[in-house]
Amino acid sequence: MPVLFPGVSDSIHIRLFSAGYIRLREWWMETDHIRSMWRLCRVDDEGAALLYDSKVYAFPVGRFALVPPGLKFETHLERPVKKFYILFEVIGWPAAAAGGLFPEPITLPPDEFRDRLADEICAEVGVSDRLGPALSCRVKSLLHLTMASLEQVLPEERVALLRRLVDGQLDLLEVLRFIDHHIQEPLDNGRLAEITHTSESCFIRRFREAMGQTPARYVQDRRVARASELLVCTDHSIDEVAQRCGFANRYYFSRVFSERVGRPPVRYRNERPIARAPGRSRAEP
Repeated sequence: MPVLFPGVSDSIHIRLFSAGYIRLREWWMETDHIRSMWRLCRVDDEGAALLYDSKVYAFPVGRFALVPPGLKFETHLERPVKKFYILFEVIGWPAAAAGGLFPEPITLPPDEFRDRLADEICAEVGVSDRLGPALSCRVKSLLHLTMASLEQVLPEERVALLRRLVDGQLDLLEVLRFIDHHIQEPLDNGRLAEITHTSESCFIRRFREAMGQTPARYVQDRRVARASELLVCTDHSIDEVAQRCGFANRYYFSRVFSERVGRPPVRYRNERPIARAPGRSRAEP
């Protein structure tokens, strides 16, 4: 008998950011940069941990750990370890909503099929510096398997909340994807409402009910998140980052970014290396 998917399966839209299989050394430093990102990690050796909310999460050797977006943390490393990681976003799941469902890192149960796929991906990303189409599809398959396994580790009440979060965003998926694909363009409520074929007032109401925030606030969140990525992982000037993320100018961008992140863009860039050896730094143009 055929199984019908009423749209729920399409509501989990994953955007890949980075993947790698690297050796972390003593100078490794990764704090809560790019807060909108999920992190799927697996370490081969003991000695790596996250420090958050006065707690310590020691990465389990050979097991996958899922670190939710919005979690404020610092890292601790006792010795060099090898780490397989994927940074990604689930479009439409705001960090605030994810934080309510996933307030701490999650250790995933073993899964033979998922873990075998991860081994194959790990071997490939270890010798590649770019995600091609085929590898990208396999990585997304791994992440979908990971998200599917969350129901095994979450309490029933959180599973119910997760399902309501996904169901409530089905009608907005086209808008959410449009925002991400046109982040550097003007995105007023009227333009976004046209995509849903509803009035502006109806669109704003539906958006707030599904997302827990106004469309304007969500767009600003996405712009700040994209700016965080560019500041950490590129050498674009502050003016170029502002332009690419839809801010009118660097001064407005710096004010909004400082209010939302707690530090100006230049300071954020200098304080948020991903895995950079001592002595390497970015110079602000």
